[in-house]
Amino acid sequence: MKASTLAAALLVLAAHVGSAEAGDPIKPTGTPPEPRFNRLYDTEAVGKFLADYARAYPRWVKLTTIGKSTEGRPMWLVTVNNPETGPELTKPAMYVDANTHANEVQGTETTLYLLNFMLTRYGKLERVTELLDRAVFYFVPVVNPDGRSKWFGQPATPHFPRTVATPRDDDRDGLVDEDGYDDLDGDGVITRMRKKVPLGEGRFRLDPKDPRMLVRVKRGERGDYKLLGWEGFDNDGDGKINEDPLGYVDPNRTFGYDFQPRYVQRGASDYPLQIPETRAIATWALTKPNLAAAQSFHNAGKMILRGPGSKHVPEYPRADIAVYDLISKEGERLLPGYKAMVIGKDLYRAHATTVDHLYMVHGAISFTNELYRAPTDLDGDGHAKPEERMKFNDLLTLGRQFVKWKKVKHPQYGEIEVGGYRHDVGRVPEGWLLESECHRNAAFVLYHARQLPKLSIARTRVRAQGKGLWRIDVSIANERAIPSMTAIARQNKLHRADLALVTGAKVIASGIVRDLDLDKIDLQRHRPERLLVPGVAGFRQQRLFFLVQGEGEVTLRYESLKGGLLESRIKLVEPSTRKEFK
Repeated sequence: MKASTLAAALLVLAAHVGSAEAGDPIKPTGTPPEPRFNRLYDTEAVGKFLADYARAYPRWVKLTTIGKSTEGRPMWLVTVNNPETGPELTKPAMYVDANTHANEVQGTETTLYLLNFMLTRYGKLERVTELLDRAVFYFVPVVNPDGRSKWFGQPATPHFPRTVATPRDDDRDGLVDEDGYDDLDGDGVITRMRKKVPLGEGRFRLDPKDPRMLVRVKRGERGDYKLLGWEGFDNDGDGKINEDPLGYVDPNRTFGYDFQPRYVQRGASDYPLQIPETRAIATWALTKPNLAAAQSFHNAGKMILRGPGSKHVPEYPRADIAVYDLISKEGERLLPGYKAMVIGKDLYRAHATTVDHLYMVHGAISFTNELYRAPTDLDGDGHAKPEERMKFNDLLTLGRQFVKWKKVKHPQYGEIEVGGYRHDVGRVPEGWLLESECHRNAAFVLYHARQLPKLSIARTRVRAQGKGLWRIDVSIANERAIPSMTAIARQNKLHRADLALVTGAKVIASGIVRDLDLDKIDLQRHRPERLLVPGVAGFRQQRLFFLVQGEGEVTLRYESLKGGLLESRIKLVEPSTRKEFK
């Protein structure tokens, strides 16, 4: 075994000193939480689970907050790190968040599932064990705790609340949030309103096959029903209904990169990072230079999304697109029915999003998964018709999803009917579908995280140059797809390059070997003992050159913000037998 290889092996062993249990299943302190993943949890229940995990796994799980929401609720941060293999900032990091939009709730359960899966499978599944030994995970399971609390705790629709709890004069009448949805029948659910009118005054009629549904009349036909929108009345007397509910500020339009004002992007705040929720994430991320990958969970539509979110953002560099494509294409196989898409090209225009911010500011390979699409297309023609949706309700949920129409008195419309689908229908799966969705998306995150840079000192070669001079060639390998410095990070100088430091002898010269056979080397002009390395590409090697003067041995230390630390002792001696350096 070569001296450098032996030294690297000893360093790995040293990282596990005092841990005879390394690689064994994690033994919890007391009774760990046992969440069920066939149901959703409100904000308080999520907080309790996270506290229970921190108590059960105190050496592995650290529960803190990155700030407080608009209404003062904690924004929990869960850090998962194996203490036996080094401090968190010396390892590549994966960031996972969810529930940015208040109504997009099941991403939180997916993060809980992932957290639980990793802690309970460490030491049992090789891939989980290897990943937790070399990487650190950061979770923000609820980005929008105010909105989640309102979605669970007060009447809501599938699309409301979506905002953070920031007061906003949406109808520009000098008042804020004064005309929102109203639960007219007091059943705790916001459903639809419809009104029977004289024949010929309506655009709809009852479906003759199922009077729970309305059908639009054709040209030449007369209707006797009107659809009036979601439950509510004219609270402020301006002749409009539900035009100024809570908000509206879309937290996924308020990050710093590519921020656009409200007249360009609906839902934007007054200025970048104005709201405490996104400001907390952005400022926290600045303290984590090891952040190399990110995943944000939203709903719905079964999509694996990456940026750019708009034409304002140039297309990503080709080298990084190759990494995105590798991960997302595998994601399509892991997540049947999901489609890999580029937000601004394939979906819609979105400025100042999480994924663009984390990639363009931090160089982290970032995805947004839009979870779930209701499986109500029963005949497989690609379109879920109203009758198919109702059949799904009747036969698979036994009528749970649909609230029967009920007559009520409306202060403006007179006698109307309210009814329709509950607020957890369409965007959120039934419990019996939720766990599968959680597992497959957790598996995608683990595959994404598996591609975090995994660096090693692949080979060294020492050759005497006479007069106490030695040439040292070193090859740094990356065994995974994500580079230790993404192309966007190099292009825009987002963070410092990797560093290769040699101590123990005088370094005369250093550089990057561009062509080994022709001995072409890009020499560094200043401070050769601190060689700046523009990262190691995925599944590639970076060859380094040092000319040193001395005797005995030197220490090579390779420091990568995204790829972690390597260290090896190299003897300044030319052995009689040595494998050829390739």
